[in-house]
Amino acid sequence: MAGAELTDFQKKRLENIKRNNDLLKKLQLQGAANNIKREAGVDTVNRHDERLKKKKKIAAVKKKNDDANKKVSMPTRRSRRLMGQKLEDEKGIPNVSDTQLMKMGKAQDLESLEEVKETPVIGDVKLSDLIKTEDGVDEEELLSKFKQFSNKNFSSGDFFDIIRKRQNENSDDTNLEKQQNAFDLELYDVFQPNEIKITYERISAMFFHPSTEKKLIVAGDTSGTIGLWNVRDDPLAENGEDDMVEPDITKVKFFTKNVGKIECFPTDTSTLLTTSYDGSIRTLNLNNLKSADITTLRNQYEDPMGVSDCQFSYENPNVLYITTLGGEFTQLDLRAKPSEMKYWRLSDKKIGSMAINPQRPYEIATGSLDRTLRIWDVRKTVVTPEWSQYEDYDSHDIVSTFDSRLSVSAVSYSPTDGTLVCNGYDDTIRLFDVNGTLPEDLDTNSKIVLKHNCQSGRWTSILKARFKPDQNVFAIANMSRAIDIYNSEGQQLAHLATATVPAVLGWHPLQNWIAGGNSSGKVFLFTDK
Repeated sequence: MAGAELTDFQKKRLENIKRNNDLLKKLQLQGAANNIKREAGVDTVNRHDERLKKKKKIAAVKKKNDDANKKVSMPTRRSRRLMGQKLEDEKGIPNVSDTQLMKMGKAQDLESLEEVKETPVIGDVKLSDLIKTEDGVDEEELLSKFKQFSNKNFSSGDFFDIIRKRQNENSDDTNLEKQQNAFDLELYDVFQPNEIKITYERISAMFFHPSTEKKLIVAGDTSGTIGLWNVRDDPLAENGEDDMVEPDITKVKFFTKNVGKIECFPTDTSTLLTTSYDGSIRTLNLNNLKSADITTLRNQYEDPMGVSDCQFSYENPNVLYITTLGGEFTQLDLRAKPSEMKYWRLSDKKIGSMAINPQRPYEIATGSLDRTLRIWDVRKTVVTPEWSQYEDYDSHDIVSTFDSRLSVSAVSYSPTDGTLVCNGYDDTIRLFDVNGTLPEDLDTNSKIVLKHNCQSGRWTSILKARFKPDQNVFAIANMSRAIDIYNSEGQQLAHLATATVPAVLGWHPLQNWIAGGNSSGKVFLFTDK
């Protein structure tokens, strides 16, 4: 402390220091230690500066090694889009996952990469131009994979006729034991489910191709990627050797947001229809692997309107009924060139699910975030409905309504016996009788209410009950890691256990096969014996 009196020890120490310095001056030895180090070639820079230089050197070497590793980890073969070659008159994006995008770019390029990820695919393109593989894209090899799913598998080409025939065959099958035996399904075991990663991100849509000779499962995820799994039933090759390394999966990125629905055309099962939350509607032809841009739904301000659900009309299989994330409904004739479309407002909030009544094809049911299930007559238009907060929209006539305690996630009609199923966040599955004239309050026609945990949360896709197209049987995922199957009377037929929650389901329309997709892009497939 300043001004404090020195102790005897401190005084003695200062005297010794002064005496030593005087002695060095007389002997002229000041700086001798540094001179000796310089003569010996030892750097005399202080240790702090030396440590700083050493840290900088280590950081530079590490950065150099990281850059080298990045180059090595990049794909050895990239699509023409990744190589900077533009398609003819088209714009596109690289078909890679978020992780791969991060690896490909340097720190200063991250912003531009994020911009590229949000750029949609525009116009008609070839699958081989969008696909990303490690070993190269062989267009002929791709064509050979999917040509077996062409329309030749169906004699008339009219898929609806085949389903109606199967519906009639199964309409009288009400024996519970027989139904339970029919859905005593087995888990596909050629590959383990954790090996069957069909998409990059959480699965949001599933489709089971109607081919009965070969299985094709198509899924879409929350990043806009479409995955096609060509299922192999035999673990051995033709020569009897096990030549399988991994499942035969093809991935392609069509959209920038969730894939909302995947279907095939009723009159041409070799053509898939895909929709997205970014408003895009595209086709994928399995014969030539070309994808056509049908249209992008836009509002009056030219902002995209996300497609939440769609279904082909039973009366005209070329007409598509569409609902949006904003609560609108529209019809699209796929044979005509898209023009200015007419929208009807069916809800002021998101419509999460829509279904057409097969007995009365002019009626549709919608399940909405506004906590209602409504049945509409699309033949009748109502100008400026009283219940809507929007004054510049028309609507359709409401036939019947069910008010739920919480949002309604899904609606689905049985094919023949006039049952409508819905489920939502009130943790119930409700079955309604929709035969004959419907009351204004649909709850009076309730058949049965089943308790079911539907609290999927943020990381699992919304659970949705779906009727099988050719039987009065529906399935829904279980948060206890299973697929539950019920008949239209609410009797449980099967509880198919899985390792994780198979939230999104896809029925095969003609066989007792079902597939479920989870939140990490993996698939569980169950087939009969």
